[in-house]
Amino acid sequence: MNVADRIELAVLTGCGVVLALLTVFFLNVRIGAVPVPFTVVIAAIGTTLLLRLAAGTTSSSWRYAPLVAWTAVVVIAAVPGINGNGPLIGDWRVLLLLLCGLGLPAMATSMSRLNNL
Repeated sequence: MNVADRIELAVLTGCGVVLALLTVFFLNVRIGAVPVPFTVVIAAIGTTLLLRLAAGTTSSSWRYAPLVAWTAVVVIAAVPGINGNGPLIGDWRVLLLLLCGLGLPAMATSMSRLNNL
């Protein structure tokens, strides 16, 4: 892996952090009294795209760096703060965000491995 590939991987990892921040902060959007977690779809598509782009850069395990960065930011945001309140609500939306943000890239990775057999 040359220097340009390392820089590209670092930029993709930074994009994973930014994507995680945006999906966490807009997870609590409501229309009226109904919660609308549209960022779950954005997280699923974004993390899959970041994983595909990183896999095109390197074939080592560093290709998972954007996904690990996204997961770390979402998990840190889920931890309650000093007063016991965190930016995320501990209900089904957080689980849905983690399931779709990690599940779809995992499924895409396993399907691409099955196609390469």
